[in-house]
Amino acid sequence: MQLSILRSAPATLAPKVMIGLPVYNGENYLEQALQSILAQTYTNLQVIVGDNASSDRTEEIIRSYMAQDDRILYYRHEHNIGAAPNYNFVFQKALERGATYFKWAAHDDLMAPSFVESCVEVLERNPSLAIAHSRALSMEADGEISGNFDYEIRLDGKTAADRFMRIMWTPGYFTEIFGVMRVDLMRQTRLQGSFAGSDRSFMAEMLLLGSVGYVERYLFTRRDHPQAYCHMKNKTAQLLWYDTSRPKLMAYLAGPLKVWYALESIVRTSLNGWDKVQCIEMLMEWGMRRTWETLTGTQGHYGQQLCQKFSAPTLPTQEMPEPMRPVNAIAMQEA
Repeated sequence: MQLSILRSAPATLAPKVMIGLPVYNGENYLEQALQSILAQTYTNLQVIVGDNASSDRTEEIIRSYMAQDDRILYYRHEHNIGAAPNYNFVFQKALERGATYFKWAAHDDLMAPSFVESCVEVLERNPSLAIAHSRALSMEADGEISGNFDYEIRLDGKTAADRFMRIMWTPGYFTEIFGVMRVDLMRQTRLQGSFAGSDRSFMAEMLLLGSVGYVERYLFTRRDHPQAYCHMKNKTAQLLWYDTSRPKLMAYLAGPLKVWYALESIVRTSLNGWDKVQCIEMLMEWGMRRTWETLTGTQGHYGQQLCQKFSAPTLPTQEMPEPMRPVNAIAMQEA
């Protein structure tokens, strides 16, 4: 059960884009994230905030922005239900609003003002795409740009099996999880599961349905900070971050759960029989290689080889500096 606190957005036409912002105790960076969302040049959008019973200033910050912008809808859970149920919750609320496109937003990441508009343009030019995303930058806790994610595996393979292989082997953060997605395809998936790493499983399911289109500009920035999930090393803590209701024993079953989830995703998809066979072969190869790497102490070796093969093409140097500045948190504060 959840206690919902709702601000009614304009009851005219359904928004074309819904942005879901699941958050728990996000006072440290939430205001910057909201600013970057509300500053989008694409204005036919609404924001759904799912507050996981935060005990800090999260609610106060959100309410202050609700007073300034009626595109924000706010829901507060009675207790912390975990990240995965909260991510799914904000999507389900977007589904009820009749949106065409959906994007998850983290409380600690930033978008350049043209991010949503550019991604929507990519999706509308190519109906076969499931997701649109831009090149991504990385930044430190204080907002200083520290690099980019061009070295990661791109997820735009020509076949379902190719895309499935790429997401299974991606060793890093796959920031495409924060791209703009087609709602009609998302609703065909099981969304995010209640086990560590289920965001990868969801992405695998989406990539069985379509490819990723990229905006060749740096319009998205992922923040690294000590409280980020990626710095959790304890398996139980990781599991409870995803879903607070899961038995702790499940923390040690994440591997088998991922394999079963992936296999079930392949079987239940609308792909033809041959495509399903190819995807299952990819899954079997992934499992055997991962087992071999574990036994030989070479974890991540094959994934790094694929990064070299499928990483983003290098942009001309003169095209890089200018797009960085709009997503620099310090620059935004000075504006």
